[in-house]
Amino acid sequence: MIRALVVAILLLLGVVVWQRASVSNAHRAADQTAWSRDAMERERDAARAEANAVTETLKAERGSAAAANNLASKYEKEKDDAQKASDRLIADLRTGNQRLHQRWQASVATAELSAATAAASQPDGRADDRIESAGRAIGAAAQCDAQVRALQSYALLCSGGAR
Repeated sequence: MIRALVVAILLLLGVVVWQRASVSNAHRAADQTAWSRDAMERERDAARAEANAVTETLKAERGSAAAANNLASKYEKEKDDAQKASDRLIADLRTGNQRLHQRWQASVATAELSAATAAASQPDGRADDRIESAGRAIGAAAQCDAQVRALQSYALLCSGGAR
């Protein structure tokens, strides 16, 4: 009977040791699972932060692109307006609605010196050339002004000063 009791006690001790090892393994597995879960949550949070940063960058780039497109459209419109103004000036000069500055009027004054000379002279195309030249000069200056304004606006946009 003592043998049976010793065997039973040994069996019970074996079960207790086995159970403690199982509980210890379960705790170790739970700790590893919690550590893995925390690592995964950190990775998830980092991925979300990176996705948010990319989204903000894309939004800023789209805004910059839209602003640059608006500047380009404004420049093209100003350039077209300058060309139209130049064409109007040429037309007004030809019809006599506008007059050239004194230094551009030299041949007109010379032609008016004498009615007989004016009647005898053949038209030489210099007046048309002056009109065209004046129109081109004014148109080029207006286009240059439009280009300078557009480039300054774009530089301001790129430097972040227009925000």
